[in-house]
Amino acid sequence: MDDRDGFTVAFGPVGLAGWALLLLGILVRRRMVSLLGLAGVVADVTVAELGGFKAMNEPPGASPAADA
Repeated sequence: MDDRDGFTVAFGPVGLAGWALLLLGILVRRRMVSLLGLAGVVADVTVAELGGFKAMNEPPGASPAADA
């Protein structure tokens, strides 16, 4: 069985900071802080160059940054 067969949830530094800001914004009821955190989480999930969720779930060498 290949190690890449499973589904891995991994957040990079941008995603972790995003989660922290999102939770902080919810707890102190600040909409802008929550939106900033949500933007960080979405960026981490969609941009492989940030080294988070998307980078962990794509095949090795598929990132444009790997070509440079």
